[in-house]
Order: sequence, then structure tokens, then C-alpha cells
Amino acid sequence: MKKAGRPSLSPKKLKDGYYILITTKNSKNPIRIMRETLKQLEQAKIQYKYHHFEYLGQVKGGFWVDGKNQGKATA
Repeated sequence: MKKAGRPSLSPKKLKDGYYILITTKNSKNPIRIMRETLKQLEQAKIQYKYHHFEYLGQVKGGFWVDGKNQGKATA
């Protein structure tokens, strides 16, 4: 069942955590993945070691703390 009304045009606010992009061999479109802790991020690096892996940065309180978008708001 579809929701009634117009979809929101504002971008979604990112949750706090560590973000990575993973591109598989068969896909041109990357997948953005978030992990809540550094330990989970390290496990993701091991899990996806055969794919192209790119660290985007950490989001804390709605802002990028480090990485490519450092200092920019997420929404």
C-alpha cells in the first residue's frame, strides 16, 4: 500500500557513524554502507576486501567530522 501525499524533497539526514562506498566488479554504481563503530568498520573492510573500498568519513551530530565532506551538514 502506497502512502498518500507528496514525497519529501528534502535530503535525508544521515545517522551518526562511519560511512564507506563499495563498488563491486559487476556494478558501476557504488553502495554506501554505514557502520556504528570502528570495530564494525574494520570487519566491513575484511568482508569486502575483494571490492573497491572508499572511506567517506564519520558523521556525528548531523555533521561530517572527517573524510571528504568534512564540516558539511548532512541535511
